[in-house]
Amino acid sequence: MTEPVLSVLGCGRWGSFILWYGSRCGMRVTGWEPPGSEPFRSLAERRSTDILDLPGDVELTTDLEYAVDGAGLLAVAVPAQRFRGLAARLSGFDLSGADLVLCMKGLEAGTGMRLSEIASEEGMNTASVSAWVGPGHPQQLVRGVPSCMLVASADPSAAERVASSLGSDLVRFYRSRDLPGCETGAAAKNVIGIAGGILDGLGLTGLKGALMARAPQEIARLVSAIGGDWRSVYGLSHLGDYEATLFSDYSRNRAYGQALAQGGGVEGLAEGVETSRAMERLGARLGVELPITSAVRMILDGELSPESAIEILFGRPEREEFPESF
Repeated sequence: MTEPVLSVLGCGRWGSFILWYGSRCGMRVTGWEPPGSEPFRSLAERRSTDILDLPGDVELTTDLEYAVDGAGLLAVAVPAQRFRGLAARLSGFDLSGADLVLCMKGLEAGTGMRLSEIASEEGMNTASVSAWVGPGHPQQLVRGVPSCMLVASADPSAAERVASSLGSDLVRFYRSRDLPGCETGAAAKNVIGIAGGILDGLGLTGLKGALMARAPQEIARLVSAIGGDWRSVYGLSHLGDYEATLFSDYSRNRAYGQALAQGGGVEGLAEGVETSRAMERLGARLGVELPITSAVRMILDGELSPESAIEILFGRPEREEFPESF
């Protein structure tokens, strides 16, 4: 039997885990970052991160053409806002034999587009497009703590191939045909993670229950408006990821929101920042009201203080919890 070939583009925290995990699943694995990345240089020299050691059979390169050559699975884990530039480069390669697996969660800030839409617009000629979403912190997974995650694709056979290749005793995969809903829900959970961190920073952690109840309805309205299945929001792509995003000490988005509310320095990537802007732009275009998302975006851009945003949300008119329609 031919050994599956996995190429991982983007070797940050999650990408490095995919390198480790792909090798664990018995694949031949290559990781890529562009030249000049100091963290990647360090990874190549030390063969380890602060949470894992790379298996000896994992290959690392800065040559994109070499990295994708012969790949059956092409896992992309670069920051969402960098994906368009990479997709444009990848459109120049013959990737017709590769299943593209989008492993990051975000919407493009300037357009509100989903990552699969960007792949299509930039002319990537892959065999299929899937999104790998759902709850999972590499810090826990490498210690053997299992998780349930999701592969979403408009092509059911592609989702089955990807899930079969990547499923293991560590990650149990479910499948979904609702790529728009799952991509949007997965991106939006980072915005809600920032909101949860803001509540922590204000000493209002008790309001997370209300946040967990109201936010999915807001996101479900948006998913319905783009033609997705609103039920996906209540599955692994969004609500199922709340524990890892709204409560975990490993959540960068939660930590970002907490630091923001406390007036401290904010370091590192929080995908929810740009996604909040993309979602608000998308909601305005589709006529969908997104009060929590808008509040987060205004706090991030300094238009409202966290305290004022809470007051505005609590000052909204009373309404039925479950209206007859979104």
